[in-house]
Amino acid sequence: MAEDMKSTINNHKSLRILIVEDSEDDLLLMIRELKKGGFNPVYERVETASEMRETLKEKQWDIILCDYKMPHFSAPSAIALLKETKIDIPILIISGKIGEETAAECILLGAQDYIMKDNMSRLCPAVARELEEADSRSKRKQMEQALFESEEKYRNILENIEDGYYEVDLAGNFTFFNSSLSRILGYPKEEMMGMNNRQYTDKEGAKKFFQVFNQVYKTGQPTKEFDWQIIRKDGTKRHIEISVSLLKDSSGKASGFRGIVRDITERKKTEEALQKSEAKYRQLIENVHEGIFQSTAEGRHITVNQAFADILGYDSPEEVLKNISDIAHQIYVNPEDRTKILQTIKKEGSVKGYEAEFYRKDGSKIWVSINMHAVRDNQGKILYYQGIDQDITDKKRIETERQENIERLRRSLGATINAMAVTVETRDPYTAGHQRRVADLARAIASEMNLSSDQVDGIRMASTIHDIGKISIPSEILSKPTKLTELEFNLIKTHSQSGYNILKDINFLWPVAEIILQHHERINGSGYPYGLKGDEILLGAQILAVADVVEAISSHRPYRPAFGINIALNEITKNRGILYNPKAVDACLRLFNDKNYKFSI
Repeated sequence: MAEDMKSTINNHKSLRILIVEDSEDDLLLMIRELKKGGFNPVYERVETASEMRETLKEKQWDIILCDYKMPHFSAPSAIALLKETKIDIPILIISGKIGEETAAECILLGAQDYIMKDNMSRLCPAVARELEEADSRSKRKQMEQALFESEEKYRNILENIEDGYYEVDLAGNFTFFNSSLSRILGYPKEEMMGMNNRQYTDKEGAKKFFQVFNQVYKTGQPTKEFDWQIIRKDGTKRHIEISVSLLKDSSGKASGFRGIVRDITERKKTEEALQKSEAKYRQLIENVHEGIFQSTAEGRHITVNQAFADILGYDSPEEVLKNISDIAHQIYVNPEDRTKILQTIKKEGSVKGYEAEFYRKDGSKIWVSINMHAVRDNQGKILYYQGIDQDITDKKRIETERQENIERLRRSLGATINAMAVTVETRDPYTAGHQRRVADLARAIASEMNLSSDQVDGIRMASTIHDIGKISIPSEILSKPTKLTELEFNLIKTHSQSGYNILKDINFLWPVAEIILQHHERINGSGYPYGLKGDEILLGAQILAVADVVEAISSHRPYRPAFGINIALNEITKNRGILYNPKAVDACLRLFNDKNYKFSI
């Protein structure tokens, strides 16, 4: 056995082999041959395309041994599957019956070799050869990829950095530069090649340039960045920072210079503008109405403005700094508020609009809205906190009064609704309590459907007076103990429109009038008064319809006895999704069947 084959086998003793074979005997033949050749194979056998696809997805293999023809699979199909999945694994065709043309076809399709089952002595050499070639391909690809990535990395760095990169000869003429330097100097690339610094600076600048480069040449030590003024092709002047280091050839002799150029014109302007604005900024800070502060994590103020002192009732910022040494306990009514603020800043970076109560100097309390964030150093360590406090005491008082007014209005509206409900029941004593029971069930259904509390309140309000339109119907018809005539029933059907007409001009918080108008509509369009369908009907009206039907069927009426809850639930179950909203029906059934809901007397 050749030395290179021995080496390959030693490197791949635990050989991972995927065997595509339907014969257990042929499988054992291959394994025996591989072990005899020195391999210690770890293998898995598959017989179909789906099995092969799955194991290729889940595991890695060194080589594939594939029978040419099987009942449910073939070597050409296996080769095609490898190409489809873009998996690079050597595949050898193992066959008992294969002609030269068929073997050549497999090689053309992508197989590495073919071996006849009556000549298995070729198996180990063929496997070793393919493993060695696969190793070589892998190493070559890795080297090519590493070289490509290295070249691409530095190419991208030079072409995409904002800073200019340059190389010049000992006379200061450009020999290499990137696009950013061309942009900074304002010259086209073709004009810049070979250009000398005297062409884009004045005499003073050229002199400074020579001195710096001469110093680097003599000492061999690179310079740190220095400020220099250039003249662009269009005559405008810019400020740049430039670094210089020595270039040497292969013998170590100085051959030129290279470095980085950074346009700092805007930074220079910003610095000048910042200096000019500092006085204005200080004046602004001292005259705003919001309290501005800086404080330590330990709870002491570093600076505060006059407005901050005014908010807390102190005469001056100095008095605040002198007298407050523990912010959490001297200023915050609830010290845990400051702890929560600092925790939020640590997690999210800042807090906005956090409302807390503060103590003033005289012991009185005020409400403030706090915006605050952390100021950190370059390593991310918190240096201090700064923020703005705004006195919102009047705003909180107004909000409290508004909420109290809304609550009074809700109670007043509730009382009015109840009065309306009593009026209806006075006209129709046989259905006394009907509206109240329907309202309670409708509220429960809406809650079971996880509607918002505001939606639930609106549905409950509408349900409480859903039959208010019966005021317009003669009491003789309402309390008639026998079956209604068609004319009388048509008159009864006008109550939803009458109810809407009574309530439409009242400015409820919810669409009460519309829900009452639609509570006898059905989702298949068979209801009244307008034959609305599906989403044309308000959800509140669909929920009210289910509650109304269940209560009506299960309760006593002048013209019939109560049918009971089971018949009522059968009605909505039978017509779920036909007449009644399916989600409302499901919620109603859960209430009665699972949660033991019962009508109140």
